[in-house]
Amino acid sequence: ALYLGAAGVGTLGIVDFDNVDVSNLQRQVIHGTKDVGRPKVDSAADRIHDINPEVKVIAHREPITSENALEIIRDYDIVLNGSDNFPTRYLINDACHFLGKPLVDGSIFMFEGQATVYLPDAPEHGISGGPCYRCLYPEPPAPGEVPSCAEAGVLGVLPGIVGSIQAIEAIKLILGLGEPLVGKLLLIDTLDMSFRTLKVQ
Repeated sequence: ALYLGAAGVGTLGIVDFDNVDVSNLQRQVIHGTKDVGRPKVDSAADRIHDINPEVKVIAHREPITSENALEIIRDYDIVLNGSDNFPTRYLINDACHFLGKPLVDGSIFMFEGQATVYLPDAPEHGISGGPCYRCLYPEPPAPGEVPSCAEAGVLGVLPGIVGSIQAIEAIKLILGLGEPLVGKLLLIDTLDMSFRTLKVQ
């Protein structure tokens, strides 16, 4: 969000129902100690306006659910997903797929990260899309099979790396520059600093 605001993206919508906690600060650098206890969407909006007061920030202080996902996502051109649980990831993927919205997806686990772009077909715009989240992961893992970040931990710098890559991909889509990560999954291992790209069918 910080880099998109700094780049001059005119409108940013932020969906988060949580309040800032001290434990967030090592990885969510949009917030500061002065923001502890505040709604994250308000803290984020203030910080984005510090960088670029011209950005319109729309705060959605609610969890994204099957009842509101289509309504929230409908008004945006591109969606960036950094959610931390599988049901929400599938939900956002499905909503973007139904609405024909590009989805820039990022995920993290301990010392590893992933990034990709899910681009639905849009024949009316001459766009041939690529695979979606369900193409890559047809079934969610069984409960308890993959520990959450709260259980396993995460290197605080890693969300910044993956989030920056997501911002680059969004900017490329907005400007029509380069080759987005459509049909490609970027894998990052920070322990040996390796970057690999896998093709996704």
